[in-house]
Amino acid sequence: MAKLQKNKKTGFPKMQLNLTSQFQELLVLKIKHDYFSSGEFPKLKLRPAEGTTEALQGNGLQCRFLSSGLMLGYIFSDSFTPIKAINAPVKLSFFLEIDDPNFMNYTGLPFEFEEDKIFYFHNKELEKESTEDKNLSSDKYVSSEDKIEISSSIINYDFEDEQYGTEVQVVDASEEVVYEKVLEDGAVSCEISLLGMPEGKYSILIDGLEEKTFFLYNGLKSVFGAVDIIIDKDDFGDYAFFEDNGDIVRQEYNIHFAARQLRWQYMLIESGAEQMHDEHEAYDTAKGKKYTPINFQDVEEAALESGKTIHIIWSEDTIAFKQKQDQKFKLKTKRGKSGVEWILDLPCASALNNLKVNLMDKSEVYSEIIVYL
Repeated sequence: MAKLQKNKKTGFPKMQLNLTSQFQELLVLKIKHDYFSSGEFPKLKLRPAEGTTEALQGNGLQCRFLSSGLMLGYIFSDSFTPIKAINAPVKLSFFLEIDDPNFMNYTGLPFEFEEDKIFYFHNKELEKESTEDKNLSSDKYVSSEDKIEISSSIINYDFEDEQYGTEVQVVDASEEVVYEKVLEDGAVSCEISLLGMPEGKYSILIDGLEEKTFFLYNGLKSVFGAVDIIIDKDDFGDYAFFEDNGDIVRQEYNIHFAARQLRWQYMLIESGAEQMHDEHEAYDTAKGKKYTPINFQDVEEAALESGKTIHIIWSEDTIAFKQKQDQKFKLKTKRGKSGVEWILDLPCASALNNLKVNLMDKSEVYSEIIVYL
């Protein structure tokens, strides 16, 4: 920062420049969601995990949190750029918290609530099915495959058989060994203590082979997920921050959520006591060269607990939830004793409403829309 200092000889202020280094962009992490019109996911909060603030400061890095992600910068100067001088991998960890009670309604994930697991995202290339989109999840979209078990600092690992000369190791996300022990002959279990270790992803190795992966978390409040960004000079894959010659590579990573796709169920209820409508038919009025119209199943007849007859129409295809639904469905019926054709607009389903579980197939959730005729 420039400082003003009074010049005793002239009485005019003299400018002294503090020639600090400028920051260059190293990484932009974008959290995407197909439900939102912008394509970005604003209903989240990222916060640094234990040790990350110190790792940023110690390696000349700065982090800026965005509305749907974060930006990482590094000190750059002609004289010295700290990130180029790292001797060991630098791990930056962030917790991902979702600030929306309706998140599971509009997100394409199994409708499960597992408090003993956490979503884990990272930039280790070898564990990705595809690197084309630079996604930190295992595949293009976040799925249950990105969940790992949460564990405390003390782990009792049991073996099926007695062990002889077995070596037990625990490595962190940077593949650094943080615990190792050779078991006594005849051992059937091993108590692993990670007391004092920072929260994060760890793996148990038995004689060098990975047997179990877990996330060490000591917080009282459950979190949705965690993100590990590992900066490694020996990594030259698609996610790497360095060229072979040591030049720094700017990266853009993504965490991409799909919108939930589900069938809609229209429940048609007569407002009056008498049945005034017959031959119910729902249809899609939207048109376009690349648009495939939504089809509907034949009407079903059912009854409420009161005995009143209702009519149900299911969409034949699943429909993706959107922040602004663009479907234009109509209902055609024959009304009254004379059977006059009667047409009305059908409302769209909303992700803000609770979903229903299909009792005929409990793996399916659907959106119920009540329409009074």
